[in-house]
Amino acid sequence: MLLDWTTWHNGWTAPGSTADAIFRGLLALVVLLAAFEPIKELDTSVSWRADTLGARLGTRCVTPVARIALSALLVVAAALFTGDLLSVVALVVIAAVFTLLAVVYLSQEFAGYVTEEDDGTKKFKVHHHLHLTGMAVLAASAAGVAAVVAGHADEPRTVTLWIAQGVWAAIGAHYVVSAVSKVRKRGLRWPDRRLFPFYITLFAHYRRGDGKLVEEKGLPWTLVRNPDWGVVLLWTALLMEFSTPLVLLGYGPRLVLCACLVIFHLSTLWLLAVDFRENAMLAALAALPLPSLGGSLGELHLDPLPWAVFAVCVVLSFAFDDRVFPFSNLPMFAAAYKPISVITLRSLDGTVRYATPTYAHCPTTGLSREYAAAHSESDGLEAFLNRVRERTARQDPPLPSDAALWAEVIDVTPAGHVVTSPSLVAHLRPSDHSDAGPHAQ
Repeated sequence: MLLDWTTWHNGWTAPGSTADAIFRGLLALVVLLAAFEPIKELDTSVSWRADTLGARLGTRCVTPVARIALSALLVVAAALFTGDLLSVVALVVIAAVFTLLAVVYLSQEFAGYVTEEDDGTKKFKVHHHLHLTGMAVLAASAAGVAAVVAGHADEPRTVTLWIAQGVWAAIGAHYVVSAVSKVRKRGLRWPDRRLFPFYITLFAHYRRGDGKLVEEKGLPWTLVRNPDWGVVLLWTALLMEFSTPLVLLGYGPRLVLCACLVIFHLSTLWLLAVDFRENAMLAALAALPLPSLGGSLGELHLDPLPWAVFAVCVVLSFAFDDRVFPFSNLPMFAAAYKPISVITLRSLDGTVRYATPTYAHCPTTGLSREYAAAHSESDGLEAFLNRVRERTARQDPPLPSDAALWAEVIDVTPAGHVVTSPSLVAHLRPSDHSDAGPHAQ
């Protein structure tokens, strides 16, 4: 028989095994929740970035049958892993399926953003919210395989502990690489007084373009009006990221740092609308006393396995940059502060906003990226306008007849003061009204 049910039952009821099962179940749940967005967003209408895995394999993964099969495989593997039935095999399957889904999902045309360097060169960066989950599940599966190879296959508590150490190592590597990358990119100037005013204002304009209500009050807008206050918060975040390898020293340091990471991600969601919920869930899992290690809260450990996994994750992250999921060096908010045009749908006089997703089949961020890309191509702006007109031509509800594209340029001074300048790009129904013509900066 593949499974010895007596051994499994005795192992499940052994002292401490319940804590191990809770850890495995929560880890599986985090991965399932992280996989939901890629599974939901993949469909036959998506467009792929050239020369990516999605462009080669994506069409095979977005069919209804493939999506159902991958979803079922994930759920079954998660159940087996939680119940400690062929747990290492199940975890390897989870890692493989999740990595495939994430890679294909991140190959979509608008699954990222473009940053501009000081010298004017531009670089496409994929969204980062799935990277820690991917690296954690890969590190955990590698640690589980190592436990089996080392002869611990009949010691389920040891296998679960090694898997947990793989997760902790991935967390430490992910954030310390992020901190080092920020300093490599911007030096000690990364905690910049421009960051909060610029991005809070920019993201507020994106949300307004999507038809959401934005009230300029509370702590976020206090930071906009008092740029120097944000520098203190940024230094705190940077030092915390540099400190994350200490999670490998024992439960005490791990509890403190992972609690700080949860607060950090909740704060970035509140202040900057940056949603890294998967990271927050993994940090919360690592903050729990699971699996049970015994000993005192202040007891320190120097186990070689997590440090070895940590070192491998760090090296691969710097070696692969953003080219290979899930290893990434994540220098977030480290790009040069260049003016950004936010493209919105408004009335011809600019006084009324029309929700971009309702009429243009994309969020304001996507429409703005299309507009920015159009400037780098000959006749790109006219082609962009034709695409938007085509996209909005047959809508229910119909696009208002006075609808026009507006560009609002968001800029920030070195002192942290935001400057905005709106301008009309073009009317979307030139046959009814004279076309204002593309002239936004």
